[in-house]
Amino acid sequence: MSTTGTRIRNGRVARLVHNTRAEQISPAAEPSPANTPYRLLWSTGIIAFVLGIVAFVLWGINGAGTLFDMIVTLCT
Repeated sequence: MSTTGTRIRNGRVARLVHNTRAEQISPAAEPSPANTPYRLLWSTGIIAFVLGIVAFVLWGINGAGTLFDMIVTLCT
């Protein structure tokens, strides 16, 4: 059962619903361009990739003990 089109009896709620029509929303409330979320996603992926490469390089040079010591130091 849909309540679309029914009258609202509470005056405060009726004013709130009346004031939030789609025509009255400012143009600044429009969604941003579609490429904006992808920029954040790509930057996060690149940072994760670089950290993975650094971890493998440290593992290859000093062994797994170095990475374990870094994690222990970070968590304490």
